[in-house]
Amino acid sequence: MLEIVSHQYLKKFIKAHQTDWSHIYSFGRIISKCLQSNDTYLINSEIFFSNCWIFPLLISLFLFEENSTFVLTKEKIAQIKENHLDDLKSLGFKFVLENNQINFSNHRVCFVTLEELLSDPYIVKFHNHRIVFSGIENIKEDLKSHFRIVLLKKHWFQHSDKKLTLNQTLIRKYNSLKKKFFLRKSSQNDYIFLDPKEVNLLAKFFNKYSSFSDQFQSVSQALYSDWACWVKLDNINFEWKFYLEPLDELSLIKKLLSNNKFVFLSALRKDNFFQKYLKNKSIEIDLVINFKSNFNEKKILLYVPPRQMLPNNPLFTQIILERCKKLVIFNKGLTLVLCDDVDLKIKLATELASKYGKRVLLEKIPSENNQILCACYNWWIKNSYLVETPEQIIVPLLPIPDLNKPINGFNISNHKKHSKDWFREFLLPEAIEKLEKSVSPLRKNSGKLIILDGRVNKRTWGRSILKSIEPSKQINYMLPFD
Repeated sequence: MLEIVSHQYLKKFIKAHQTDWSHIYSFGRIISKCLQSNDTYLINSEIFFSNCWIFPLLISLFLFEENSTFVLTKEKIAQIKENHLDDLKSLGFKFVLENNQINFSNHRVCFVTLEELLSDPYIVKFHNHRIVFSGIENIKEDLKSHFRIVLLKKHWFQHSDKKLTLNQTLIRKYNSLKKKFFLRKSSQNDYIFLDPKEVNLLAKFFNKYSSFSDQFQSVSQALYSDWACWVKLDNINFEWKFYLEPLDELSLIKKLLSNNKFVFLSALRKDNFFQKYLKNKSIEIDLVINFKSNFNEKKILLYVPPRQMLPNNPLFTQIILERCKKLVIFNKGLTLVLCDDVDLKIKLATELASKYGKRVLLEKIPSENNQILCACYNWWIKNSYLVETPEQIIVPLLPIPDLNKPINGFNISNHKKHSKDWFREFLLPEAIEKLEKSVSPLRKNSGKLIILDGRVNKRTWGRSILKSIEPSKQINYMLPFD
C-alpha cells in the first residue's frame, strides 16, 4: 500500500517540479518497499551527488507511519529545512518541525548527522528501528574521524577548579612525558611509537585519573581496548600530542547495525567496498540495487604508457615532470593532477606554473575552463562537486596508503598478526576505492585518465586496479609522446 500511495504523491510532485532523472519512480517504490520489509538494502547510484533523490525518499518516509531516522550531513539537513519542506507541505503533508525532527500525528522522522547518531545514548539502544543512512561511501573515514581521540596540552590544564595537588601532579606528568618523548626524537620522523610496557603504564595512569575529565576517561577506555596510539611532536612549540584511533572502527557500531534495519545509500556506481566491509563483521545486506544517475554514462578513456618507470627509480620524478608538461599542451579543458606525495605534488605544481603561469592551481577551486589543478586525492574527493568535470586526470602515483602514517603501520601489523595478506586485503582495496571515487566524474564526458605509475604494468596487482575502472576503453596512443 505504501508503494502505491508514495507513487501517487511523487507523481503529483513531479507535475509541478520537473526532473531529469528517469529512475525517480523506481527509486521511490524501492524505498517504500524497503521501509515496509524487514530487510536491509544497499542502494548505489551517483545520483546521490545531486538532490534529485531527496523528494521521493522524504515522501516515503513521511507516509511510513513508524518512527524513523535519516542520517545525512549537517549541510543537507539545512538544505532540506530551507528548500524542501514547504514543497512537501504543498502536497498535503501536515507536520510540525521541531529542531531537526519532523513530527506527524502518528510518527516522527528525525534528521541526524553521523556524530549525533553515535553520540545519542537512546538511538544506540534502538531495536528494529528503521534508519536511512546516506553518504555510506565515506563511512570508514567518517567513523575513524568520529572515534579518533587527540589529547592536547589544554586537556591536561583545563580544570583550574580542581585540587591544587592534582593539577601539580598532572603538570609534572605532562612535562615528564614531554622530556621523555623529545629525547627519543629522530631526525626523520616526528612520530613516537610506544612499546607495550609504555602503553600499559599510560593505561594505568589515565585510569587512575579518569575522573579528571571526559577526555581522560575516553583515553583510558581506548587504551584498555587496545586502540592504536602514538605521539606526534610539535617541534615549533616544543609540545606533544597523543593520538588514539581504533583499528576496527566498525566493531564499535556493530550492535547498532545488527539490531536495526537500514537503507544504505552510496554515491558510488557500485559500492563493493562497503559490502565487503560489513561482511567482515558478519553483517549481511539482504538486497543490493544499482541505479543509473541522471547523465548518460560514457566510457573513461584510459591510457597507461607501456614503458613507464617505477616510482623507486631515481629518474621517476624528472620523467613525470616532463610528461605532465607535454600532456597539458593540447588540452583545452580542465586538467587535474592527482598525487598524495606532498613533495612530488608541490614539485609538479611549481614546474607547471613556471611554464603555464597562473593557469596552475594548488588545491584551489578553478575559475576558468583551461586551468591545471594539482591536488591530493582526499581534497579532490571532498571538493569535486564544486569543480567542472575535468577533460583529463593525470595520476603520477597511485593512491596506495602511506606506510609512514602511524595508523596504516598499525593496520599492517594487525594484518600480519592474524596471518593476513596486508597488501591485498588492506592497501590495495583502499587504493582502488580512492581511485574509483576520484575518477568517477570522467564518466560524464568520456574524459581521459592517464596513469603514469609504472606499477600498473609491472605488478600483477596493477591489473586489478585497471579492471576496477568501469566502464573504460583503453587507448594505446596519445599525443604528444607516443
